[in-house]
Amino acid sequence: MARHILTLKNLGEKASWLLVQQAMGMPDAKTRTNFMNERVAMLMFTDYSLPERLCVSAAVRQMGGAVVYEGNRNVWRRELAAFREQLMPIFSYYVDCLYTYGLPVASWNPDRLALRFPIINAGSPDAHPAHALADIASMLRNSKDLRNVTCAWIGCHNGTLHSLVTATEWFRFNLRIALPPHVNATSLKEEAARMGSKIEFVDTPEQAVQGADYISVGCRGGLTAEEYDDWSVSEDLLAKAKPHARVMLGAAPADAIMVSSNIMRNGKTSMLAQQSEYRLRMHKRMLHWAFLDNDDDV
Repeated sequence: MARHILTLKNLGEKASWLLVQQAMGMPDAKTRTNFMNERVAMLMFTDYSLPERLCVSAAVRQMGGAVVYEGNRNVWRRELAAFREQLMPIFSYYVDCLYTYGLPVASWNPDRLALRFPIINAGSPDAHPAHALADIASMLRNSKDLRNVTCAWIGCHNGTLHSLVTATEWFRFNLRIALPPHVNATSLKEEAARMGSKIEFVDTPEQAVQGADYISVGCRGGLTAEEYDDWSVSEDLLAKAKPHARVMLGAAPADAIMVSSNIMRNGKTSMLAQQSEYRLRMHKRMLHWAFLDNDDDV
């Protein structure tokens, strides 16, 4: 039966740790192989995202595979929603794996369809396993041990934040979350409460970054003009974190809360380049995991 990567919860602790360790152990993120030779990956994106399309396409192509891209056309979205169980098995005649982007996946049960190809979630409103694991690998590269590390999240929630919440149970870092006032955080707080890990919700960015080791910048959707400056990541805000705190983007640059250009240009503070590297590493390791016959309990 095909292996699928939709959410971190479905992936599990052992596989999550394995992927992080393998991604960190890769000698070069851009290494070219023939692992995906004669394999075709289909990218079904309900929303356009250049960073996600570039990263997934690069991973597949650098491993010798081919990519078919289908953008945000309403017709197939309706068809897939109405006839998922009928359409998915048909795809196996044409492609070897399927990437989805923008489709909520938490309620999917692909095992019920007995698919012969893996489905990998390249980002959805409720989960983003590749981003979360890649960012954890980046933090481990710099901090080695995450048990005393605090990661602050500033901005609206998205799939990356949902996956980071799940990851706190296994990787044991502290997560402090500041969401804008208009965001309904009920379901996220319920999810965090089930984890039993060190997750704290605060009201302001200043509270979130206080003494933090890493700052993950989320989406700015819905912020008013009056709120915009208060939720931007400035050098003054960064000064409230630990002296060598680093800044990550938890959303696409075009959608993220504004970060000072001085911070983004500072190679010792901005982790954007490192995040890009580790997301490429992670997608390659995910392809290996999805296709190789490893132990069933991994």
